Amino acid sequence: MSLRERLLYVAENFSAKESDALLSHEVDNMLTRRIPLSLYKLSEINREEFKITGMQTASFPYISILDKKSVTGLAISYVLSEDGQRLYLVLKREEEDAPTIADIRFYTPEHERIKKDHLLMIGTSSYAKNFEDNVALYVPYHIEDFATDRQLYEDLTLFIEIHRQFLKAHGMSKELLSDKDVITHMKEYIKSQGFTYEDEDLTNIYLSLKTKPFIILSGMSGTGKTKLAQLLAESLGATFENGRLALIPVRPDWHDGSDLLGYIDLRGDFRKGAFLGIVQQAIQHPSYTYVAILDEMNLARVEHYLSDVLSVIESRKWQERKIKTAPLLPGHRMFRDVYIPPNLLIVGTINMDETTHSFSQKVLDRTNTVELNTIHLDSFESLTQESIVTAGVETTQIQSIYIHLKDAYVEHAELIHEVTNELMSLNELLKPIDCQVGYRMRDEICFYMIYAIKSGVFTFDQAFDFQLLQKIAPRISGGDAYTFEVLKELYYYCTNTFVDQDIETAVIEAERMRFPRSAKKVMEMIRRYEAFGYTSFWTNTVR
Repeated sequence: MSLRERLLYVAENFSAKESDALLSHEVDNMLTRRIPLSLYKLSEINREEFKITGMQTASFPYISILDKKSVTGLAISYVLSEDGQRLYLVLKREEEDAPTIADIRFYTPEHERIKKDHLLMIGTSSYAKNFEDNVALYVPYHIEDFATDRQLYEDLTLFIEIHRQFLKAHGMSKELLSDKDVITHMKEYIKSQGFTYEDEDLTNIYLSLKTKPFIILSGMSGTGKTKLAQLLAESLGATFENGRLALIPVRPDWHDGSDLLGYIDLRGDFRKGAFLGIVQQAIQHPSYTYVAILDEMNLARVEHYLSDVLSVIESRKWQERKIKTAPLLPGHRMFRDVYIPPNLLIVGTINMDETTHSFSQKVLDRTNTVELNTIHLDSFESLTQESIVTAGVETTQIQSIYIHLKDAYVEHAELIHEVTNELMSLNELLKPIDCQVGYRMRDEICFYMIYAIKSGVFTFDQAFDFQLLQKIAPRISGGDAYTFEVLKELYYYCTNTFVDQDIETAVIEAERMRFPRSAKKVMEMIRRYEAFGYTSFWTNTVR
């Protein structure tokens, strides 16, 4: 089907889709996959420069075409009227700090195809009126006498050129750093402060945060987990001095969310928690990155005091082209509209010893657990480097652009299928201990892989090794024969080598292995089982 035919299909069937499940699926597929595919085939639009997303309100659909490389607050969109009789190609404001409608119209040359008036009619709903109010330029198409594919192409090309010229003429084109450049800056900043960490670990942390804004740093006491979290925040422009970094020490007596979010004291006054405070700041300043560090977060049971936050993070969705969550305190009179914004990163640090609690599957499934056990006591090179002045990175750089797998599928279908095939093989292996990968974990692993490979910082096997180590291995624990057999099968999966009969003399040769990091951890777990009759991901749990 051509672009014209696909746009017409949506126009003719959108209003009827609510009463027909099959039709609803087809219309959604047309919006989110087939129309973007048709647009990507046009010579003026390429995947590296543009992101195309199909969206819909309760009463009308639209397709947005956003320039990835510029922070402009403007979008080119196709939007269908609520009565299904008209389709518009528009240039509209997406953000409050975008150019004004008057400026856009004034500086756009006159053209017989382009309308600059207020006569477009999307509908009568509040969503439709809000959409209309933000449209600066438009071209109308009537469904009964719809434009040809050639005309659609010419109009879209014209809008893309107008958009580019406007930005260039007024100095609004702001090139974003690539993920690789941001990672390089982060590494150089941390090293300049006199601290040494593995380059691959820092790259992995960045990708993990971009995948989902909640990670856990684990490892032996004294490996610099809290300091690394602070330096990471500073490299992104968040410091204690500017109020965009909060260090929240977790106390052993925390039993519910009130210790983190706030509580009502004996006088009846609400005492706002530190986490709620930085959430509010992040909402008020969406163009800056904020970081909350939950220090020694497993001194109390994470499932108790963090359960509300974990649930709200999972409620993320696209709403008017912004990532929003359910309210953190839905029943509170003052804070009922507070949500977790996408520019807030949450970094937890943990130690695993006799004073701390282990994690449930609920927590492990919702994060990347990054283990930091490599120590270089004799590394003095970083101590002689000059400090780099903190330079903030655009929020959109580290902020995830995918929430659901369908957000990425059109652009990265081949990679998603490749990752899924690996996960299906792992699920067969993990089935005896009921530890298979579910939908949420599949999606997040796919997002990590997309960011890693697209930015060129890791190969497929390097990236998948980190995900195997961080998303799957931490969930395996036990003292039964099934667990032991699964670990041996997992070792074979990582190395294509069977575990030796004498486990104590087994040699790990990284250059021969497909997934060397995971293989090393799995061998540690196997040896722990042999020594103690019980094993887990965490080094100190059986000592």
